[in-house]
Amino acid sequence: MEELIFPFLIGIAMGGAYFAGLWETVRGLSDANRPFRRVALSFALRMALLISGLCLVMQGQWERLAAAMIGLILAREVMVRRLGHASNRLIGGTSYGNRGH
Repeated sequence: MEELIFPFLIGIAMGGAYFAGLWETVRGLSDANRPFRRVALSFALRMALLISGLCLVMQGQWERLAAAMIGLILAREVMVRRLGHASNRLIGGTSYGNRGH
């Protein structure tokens, strides 16, 4: 069990970096000259780093991959809880979208 703590922590770090990059990409879209290019490059870079990191952490053991993925999902949940509500207030939506009610 102790050998899974390191992949779990790496998964949290990779998830934090992945979703922070996504957040910055979305925030900067309104100022971008070429928004599609910005989204595409951001996605490619984030995925390349994430897949490379997961392959390195995995070391051929599915248990290590599972621990890293749990950490990644935990980082996503933390980011959504911290940033999700503030973004809804900024754009006037609700947590389920703005349905005109």
